[in-house]
Amino acid sequence: MDHYVKIYDWMLELGLNGRELNALAVITSFGKGGEWFQGSASYLGKWMGVKRKHTILDALSSLVSKGLIEKRERWEKGQHLCDYRPVRTPHQGGAKTSPRPGAESSLHNNRPDSDNIEIKNKETVRLTLDEFKRRHRQ
Repeated sequence: MDHYVKIYDWMLELGLNGRELNALAVITSFGKGGEWFQGSASYLGKWMGVKRKHTILDALSSLVSKGLIEKRERWEKGQHLCDYRPVRTPHQGGAKTSPRPGAESSLHNNRPDSDNIEIKNKETVRLTLDEFKRRHRQ
């Protein structure tokens, strides 16, 4: 069975860098219907093509501060865990305005590295895990 994440057209309009976009896509794909994503940072890093935990946590912190995902902290068996869920579900679509002031005018400078990704008619892009990793390695 192939596992994949979806990058929706509304995500491309948010002015996110590549790592933020990848993290949002994973959390949205796994947190369908507003459910909490409970994967570890290393698991998320595999989907993002990133190994450094600090890089992963920076992307998550940025998405929380931009109001795109929510963070929930909990303790389980003496271990501190953080869960995330998208503020906007795939079925709600995206906002027509940017989440932060001034980002509307600079979207072209903040697009993820997508030289090899062709998007036609703003359709949802479906990538397998291997394709996603290959195209988004930093």
